[in-house]
Amino acid sequence: MKLRLQPWFTDSCTTFLNNLFKWYPNCIDEQVSVLEWGGGNSTLYFLGKGCRLLTIESDEAYITNLLDVSRGLGFKVTSISHPQDAVSKLSEFDLTILIASDFKEVGEAVFNLQNWSIIVNDGISRKDVIDAIITRQCPSIIVLDNVEFCANWGKLERSSGHTDRVRRYRHILRDPNWRHYIFEQVEGREGHSVPDSTGWEAPQRWSSGVLWPHDHLLAKLMVSHIGLPVVTVDALDDADLDTLSQRCPFDWGEMKWLVDEYTEVFNLPRTFE
Repeated sequence: MKLRLQPWFTDSCTTFLNNLFKWYPNCIDEQVSVLEWGGGNSTLYFLGKGCRLLTIESDEAYITNLLDVSRGLGFKVTSISHPQDAVSKLSEFDLTILIASDFKEVGEAVFNLQNWSIIVNDGISRKDVIDAIITRQCPSIIVLDNVEFCANWGKLERSSGHTDRVRRYRHILRDPNWRHYIFEQVEGREGHSVPDSTGWEAPQRWSSGVLWPHDHLLAKLMVSHIGLPVVTVDALDDADLDTLSQRCPFDWGEMKWLVDEYTEVFNLPRTFE
């Protein structure tokens, strides 16, 4: 069942993800898998996009709500307490919730389960999750919420006092091995943000980030800030340029086309809808 639900990311970050899901699953030719640190609206959002999730969550109320709502919508869901149990559950359930309150309870075992398409860092032990992503050189798209932790001006919040976490946020965003976009909810009067599409107005600067390794498919396709690729897979190795002079013959000496300017040969195949 498709859901229309806003995750707790900034509006422009959600727009990026919405557009990404229009073409990315077909491009990788497999179901998108999500390792989500911190469940909530985003869990239901990814389920609605046809993803298979392993969500790590500590809040009992959130867990109960996610299980009830997901079951009510027809998804197969379960909860577990030990990472090793996830191996048998991932292929059977749409959503597996791993109950944990600290990174040490989970360790890096969950990263070994498979090559995750997307990793969401928006829950417990954010610094440890970033460390694991960097150390393991995860070939995943990373959704990093609350990038405003990096800020050193304007209205800060309590979370900004975690200096070790702030350093890790800044480190990965400055790392040349990662490409990224930072999506900030526009600030309004008195330091408050302009309300998002749900009406929420954050009391501090609010930014979400999307990152991917420098050699990831998104980098090769040169994805724009709204989540759409500039080229198709035909251009991964620039093979699309081999016949360009034949498809677009132009006399650069005379500065004129050698064919009709709007000939059908200029119509390229569209593989992304």
